[in-house]
Amino acid sequence: MALVTQRAIRSMVKTKNILEKYKFLRLYDMDFESALWILKVLSRYKKKDVRYALIRDVIVTYSRPFTESKGFNISKDFCGVKFDDPDKKKLHDDLLRLRNELFAHTDLTFRNPKVANWSTDTYKWFPMSVKGFDYKDLESRLPEIKRLVRYVQKQNRLKIAEYEKSF
Repeated sequence: MALVTQRAIRSMVKTKNILEKYKFLRLYDMDFESALWILKVLSRYKKKDVRYALIRDVIVTYSRPFTESKGFNISKDFCGVKFDDPDKKKLHDDLLRLRNELFAHTDLTFRNPKVANWSTDTYKWFPMSVKGFDYKDLESRLPEIKRLVRYVQKQNRLKIAEYEKSF
């Protein structure tokens, strides 16, 4: 029976981790492709309620690779991208903030709720106001968002190609 050396074990773990990272990159590509597809579908709709739901879906789908993902060997992974343009980076950060604070979570920091006490002797009443959200700004930025998704997807595909060279 052959003994498995520490070097062989490290090599197997490294290979598993490389393959797992490659799988993550491919899944991220699927998310970017989905975001682009949703943007294409969005162009077919005029009703604001449908458009706003699709815009929200674009943001959540685009943001998915940038949130912590769990693997089998890699405990935490996320897509890392370098931005060559501060405007792209700002838009990226804005979209992630919307995803994290408004669309995927109920964060007080975004909505900043205010509770009033309008109670009377006979009736308890505590209305609450929250900061609203204007989708019109996002609608006006859809071409920018599309360019951002394509840019990030291209960066991710370059990483995929590097991994594929090593296989």
